Amino acid sequence: MSDRQNPLRELVYNRDNTLGYWRMFGNAFVELKPIEGLTLRSTFGIDHYSSFINAKTRTFHSDIVNNDIAKTTLTHNNTTDWTWSNTANYHFRLNDTHDFTVLLGTELNKQTLIEFNAYSEGYALEDIDYMWPNASTGVAKNSGAQVGYRLASFFGKVDYNYDDLILASFTIRRDGSSRFGRDNRWGTFPAATLGFRLSKLLNKEWIDDLKIRASWGQTGNQAIDNNAQFGLYVADYGQDRVTSTAYDLYLQYSGTFPSGYRATQLANPNLKWESAEQYNVGVDFTLLRGSLYGSLDAYIKNVKDMLISPAYLGALGEGGASWSNGPSLRNQGLELQLGYRTKLSNGLGIDLNANVDMFRNKVTYLPSTATGSYEHTTTQNLVEAGKPYGSMVGYVVEGIFQNQAEVDSYGQANARVGGLKYRDLTGDGKITADDQTWIYDPVPAFTYGLNIALNYKNFDLSMFWQGVADKDVYNNQKFQTDFWSLTDAGSNKGNRLLGAWTTDNTTSTIPALTTNNTADEGRRSSYFVENGSYLKLRTLQLGYTLPEAWMQKLKMQNARIYLSGQNLLTLKSGSLTCPDPENPDWNYPIATSFTCGVQLSF
Repeated sequence: MSDRQNPLRELVYNRDNTLGYWRMFGNAFVELKPIEGLTLRSTFGIDHYSSFINAKTRTFHSDIVNNDIAKTTLTHNNTTDWTWSNTANYHFRLNDTHDFTVLLGTELNKQTLIEFNAYSEGYALEDIDYMWPNASTGVAKNSGAQVGYRLASFFGKVDYNYDDLILASFTIRRDGSSRFGRDNRWGTFPAATLGFRLSKLLNKEWIDDLKIRASWGQTGNQAIDNNAQFGLYVADYGQDRVTSTAYDLYLQYSGTFPSGYRATQLANPNLKWESAEQYNVGVDFTLLRGSLYGSLDAYIKNVKDMLISPAYLGALGEGGASWSNGPSLRNQGLELQLGYRTKLSNGLGIDLNANVDMFRNKVTYLPSTATGSYEHTTTQNLVEAGKPYGSMVGYVVEGIFQNQAEVDSYGQANARVGGLKYRDLTGDGKITADDQTWIYDPVPAFTYGLNIALNYKNFDLSMFWQGVADKDVYNNQKFQTDFWSLTDAGSNKGNRLLGAWTTDNTTSTIPALTTNNTADEGRRSSYFVENGSYLKLRTLQLGYTLPEAWMQKLKMQNARIYLSGQNLLTLKSGSLTCPDPENPDWNYPIATSFTCGVQLSF
């Protein structure tokens, strides 16, 4: 293929690109117990990372893929992240039935990143020992910055246990982050749980443990850019007079032009913590002398003031990007886990564990300033439609135009014989933006998993199956495998193109090939939405433990050999056209791998 890189050349040249790094991490603590039940502890941890990248680009000529300039890019990073925490933990009992644990603490965290880049081009010799910036004869540029953030936290917790019958806990924390403006830097997040061990009251022989519980809590999120609150401006010399901020104000046409600045981000001093409030009720149980066990959880989680960087109106001009607090969401779901374990009379041990998770999501609020930044039809936004976050809007494909008469009688602009036919939802006899509707739901009907563990004498076998049911996939690969076709000269295609619509193959659901996309058939539509349901064998492992007599002779406590495989099997919908339902776009499928090993202990 004339327009592709030579993979062998890339492998050979990339051997000269190096990454070297040093990393130091660890922690130290001091612990004091001045009186009975009281523990004072101070812990300091640090993680320091230093890296240096030397990346070279050599000259090469490979048909129409060429590079005529030798280049070197050097990147040096220093990252330091430290945490200092101090806690006081006091444990005491009253009347042998009331058990209390009280915890008070503070924590400070600081992260700093220093980055420096140097770019240079033009080398007389393309040798790894020669291609350093001092030897370059062409363009040389550099850049660098220091970024980071600080987080301070104060927290307290009280745990209460009444005769192992009533279990309660209350937590409150106050966090302050440098990523927010001065007036909104701090957030307070409480939480409480209550549990009741019902099995202690019922006192049934077949009930080993039965506990019901409820919890409520709030958590904060500060996952934004370190400079999110600030207005940002850069001096950008660029590559030309159009994009550069440098101007020849003195009309001298020589030397270095004085540079102006351009905005890259609008300030938002009112930015504040994103918060999530969650309610949970659940049951944990173990029955029949440990043979049957599991749990059931139901939850509602309300997220508000989501931290977003939305699209902005073109009227704002360059630099209109900003961070803000945006939508609110409601997540609710049900999780069930059920297990069974036993040992048969022939010595076969069995442990089966299955789980099902049903999750629903919908957007409950959109600020007026961000409504247009999210999916919407001409009549509904996400809130009005009650749709999940991540839903998509597009046209509904109802078939392929079979003849010119059908094209002429339909109100679809630039339609063609053998092309996609979009449904007229409004019934006005033409295809417009009003005919778009909700075509993609990111939330599956449910997810599930199954763990199987068997052991017999010295052999053990385990496997893990995981699946997703009724999951939409938006398959962008169809642009290449179906009809985004012959305009990309010199590139290879998938064999699905061989089944495209022709006058001799009118039952095909793949549009006719074309060198011209005048009908805009790459627009978002239900043609790209496929059934992404799957069941995968994630792990399969077989092991053998050496007999105890052998280990005694070898002076070992334990010895086990095993063979393991990952991602061995995928069962998917027959209508799915991409290789892996978890990677529907242009990602490689998840690899299958095998591992063999020996575990020894002395």
